[in-house]
Amino acid sequence: MSITRKTHRTVTFFHPFHLPGHDGLLPAGEYDVESIEKLDVDAPLRRYIPLECHVHIWSEKNRGEAPNILTVDPQKLEAALALDSDPMRAQDRKKMIASYGGTPEDDAA
Repeated sequence: MSITRKTHRTVTFFHPFHLPGHDGLLPAGEYDVESIEKLDVDAPLRRYIPLECHVHIWSEKNRGEAPNILTVDPQKLEAALALDSDPMRAQDRKKMIASYGGTPEDDAA
């Protein structure tokens, strides 16, 4: 039997970004994330291993309706957050935005 838990957090993207499983770019903004984690029983200290993340995506027009939920590998979400927040990777971010049909103006934050 494995012990799992769910955690909730809000993440902020300052630039358009892409996550696997979604076509194109997602707009900058705040996103609710629910993570499912498993207790690592072999660790000497209590530690949880992330299994999957559920990113809640609302469209601006339908903010009051149920969100579209995108299931994402936790490492992919963390990589997207790192790319978004690292000023030293601005060129990489601009290339990623352009590769999904965005324009340089989309990256202005």
